[in-house]
Amino acid sequence: MNQIVRPTSQGDVIDILLADLAIRVQLSPSNYSLAVYRANVLSDWVDRPASPLHGRVVLTYAQGSMAYNATIARKLRTDEFDIDIIAQIIVRPGMTAKQVLDELYEAVRGEPGSRYYKMVERRNRCVTIHYADGMHLDITPAVLADGRSPRTSFIFNHKPEDKSDLTGYALWANPYGFAEWFRVRTPSSDAFARAYMGRVQKWAATLEARADMEAVPEQKPPHEKSMAVIALQLLKRNRNVRFDGRSGRRPPSVMLSKFAAEVAVQTGSLFDQFRRLAQHVHDTIKLAHDQGRLVSVTNPTCAEDVFTDRWPASLNDQAIYIADLKHLLAKLYELHRPDCGLPEMQDILSDLFGETPTLEVVKAYAERLGNVIDTGNAYQERSSGRIDVVRSGLAAPAIAGASSTTSFAAPSHKFFGSEPPA
Repeated sequence: MNQIVRPTSQGDVIDILLADLAIRVQLSPSNYSLAVYRANVLSDWVDRPASPLHGRVVLTYAQGSMAYNATIARKLRTDEFDIDIIAQIIVRPGMTAKQVLDELYEAVRGEPGSRYYKMVERRNRCVTIHYADGMHLDITPAVLADGRSPRTSFIFNHKPEDKSDLTGYALWANPYGFAEWFRVRTPSSDAFARAYMGRVQKWAATLEARADMEAVPEQKPPHEKSMAVIALQLLKRNRNVRFDGRSGRRPPSVMLSKFAAEVAVQTGSLFDQFRRLAQHVHDTIKLAHDQGRLVSVTNPTCAEDVFTDRWPASLNDQAIYIADLKHLLAKLYELHRPDCGLPEMQDILSDLFGETPTLEVVKAYAERLGNVIDTGNAYQERSSGRIDVVRSGLAAPAIAGASSTTSFAAPSHKFFGSEPPA
């Protein structure tokens, strides 16, 4: 095997790989535009003249990860994205939760032969549209609560398969308030946002056009993404990897989002931000577990909106995720060891985030490094002969570990040969 480059400080290379991993599991710019387009089309559709909700749809808006640009692929091996929107509606007096959800289902499904007729599913709290390309769009009905903070609402719960429950129930929610709270606490540094968006655009330019892609109006995707949001996406991806094939609910994304906002900082490296988040989630849930109780996380803008009302359902559920987080933290410690080379990094990152995106990211990095060495564009320090990744054009300073050194030893010959090791 050819000699492998080993950096003296892992932060620079790790941050590059983590940023590129996040890019590959999030919504691409084209998929973001498509999601916005589909949400707008659906908004018009539920208020069309033939809809049972015609004239009673006050407003539709994004909620959850889509509202603060933290959406990632739900599945490990396919680009399946869940997009969530709220439909603020006016209900007729005396309507039950079941009736509200059923009416929205009929409004979305429409008449036989219409656009969504065979794509729609009635669920416990929302109506889901399943698109052929794997994207899912959940629309949740909500009724504004009088006298509360902006957009505090009632949403509705009813299991369609439970024939004995003829009513269901309403519960408090304020996803709009939470999204605003989250954005205030996770600001991005301009340098990091520009550098990250540059990598997003370069990656998007390499994607092949999809034959079944809908033509959509030009959209401007959000680009001021902070390290806290990227760390959140990485944690959600790790959760999805760990829960792949397991039955039952996953730890809710909105709970993880609140934790991410609680420890968000604008300085340091992406690795440090990610490790800080993982430690905070672990310690918070473990504290509750050690006290013999289930962790409880609520919406800071609506105390009655409980993010953990459906997970964890038991101490066993909680213990499983605590073990997952302990595993993640142990792997991050290994990843940051000074003697951890790129092949070892690849193994660790594959375990944490899945093999497919990791192989793609590591191979792309190896090829870029090999190219700057082979073409003589590598910037080497005179005293040590080490390569500076920033001056060599491998990454912008804002991406390549702001708190770490950014040089590593040059190889005696080709970096990987032709392919990175499996």
